[in-house]
Amino acid sequence: MGEVKSKSSIPASKGLSRAKAIILIMLFIGPLLSAFLWYYGLNAKLVPGQINNSPLVDPPVTLKDFSNPKHGDVPITLADLKRKWTIVHIVNQRCDQDCETFLYNTRQVRLAVGRDANRIARVIMIEDPELIKWMRQDHPDAALIMAADNGIEDQLDSVIKTLEHGSKHALLIDPLGNVMMAIPNDLPPKLLLKDLKKLLKLSRIG
Repeated sequence: MGEVKSKSSIPASKGLSRAKAIILIMLFIGPLLSAFLWYYGLNAKLVPGQINNSPLVDPPVTLKDFSNPKHGDVPITLADLKRKWTIVHIVNQRCDQDCETFLYNTRQVRLAVGRDANRIARVIMIEDPELIKWMRQDHPDAALIMAADNGIEDQLDSVIKTLEHGSKHALLIDPLGNVMMAIPNDLPPKLLLKDLKKLLKLSRIG
């Protein structure tokens, strides 16, 4: 009689490689899954010690591809936003004192994050060309964009309309292209900083 073969046809080396691959995948998606459960599933307000100060966009809105020309630069698209956590401001015809203060606050909060500041981007959509020079001087870290037929503002408008005093909010977009948080213009900077630090700590994407 021939030799009876083992039921297991997977060599030990292949099994070990598969185990390593699973561990690597879990190391990547584990923090992301935690962040999504906290914000999208469990709701941060219901988790002890985890309270978000900015209202969540519920359900989060997944952006479709768009293209907005930059002032004096190449267009910005959805692919650009997917690289980082992005704060988007929409400045209409003018920027009053509240608007200026809000832009200043998000700029300073981004810097206050410290070594993770490069994981956060700022985008400002400006309709008034007279504001460009001032914006470039005071907000060199931000991408300055114009409205477009296939622009991001068309998709953000539906979110803004659901918010109380929506036009005075900025919106936070995660690195996967989801609009997931609204930032009120009167939110104290220290509270926004807490929200961003929690997100960056929970998620290692972007």
